[in-house]
Amino acid sequence: MLHGLGSFATDEQTETVAVRRKKALKWLVESGSKETEERVFRLRALTYLKEGGDSRNATIKALLESQHEGGRWSQLDQLDSDAYATGTVLVALHRAGALKTTDPAYCRGLSYLLKTQQPDGSWYVKSRSKPFQTYFESGFPHSPDQFISMAASCWATMAVIESVGSK
Repeated sequence: MLHGLGSFATDEQTETVAVRRKKALKWLVESGSKETEERVFRLRALTYLKEGGDSRNATIKALLESQHEGGRWSQLDQLDSDAYATGTVLVALHRAGALKTTDPAYCRGLSYLLKTQQPDGSWYVKSRSKPFQTYFESGFPHSPDQFISMAASCWATMAVIESVGSK
């Protein structure tokens, strides 16, 4: 949304968008982030807002420091690492200009993703959400864990693609 506001606002909307972006930046700087997902989307938002200050640097540092042995990240500190968290972190750090795909941290994350890719090309992540809807078979592998596994496969694929021909 921040990217869209910044890219597609009409001339009449410019002032309103500037005020809203300023409010969003204030909230991002003043609020904290404890989990990987929060840090990833915080970094993405700060990057869209072109905020390069202490808050952005602290978020980058927290993400890099939370990389586990073997190059992987976990969604929550108490959970095992997975392709969803690893993919989102690698893409966010790279697109923020904070991590080149040739950096050892990126290479370790990429190696983890390639080792955990399933023979069918997908990545499996066990769902931690409580089911609230009737199960629907979409055809994507991993049965009741297909929703998070599909998202993980998308992020992991983006992290792999970013590394191809990139520096």
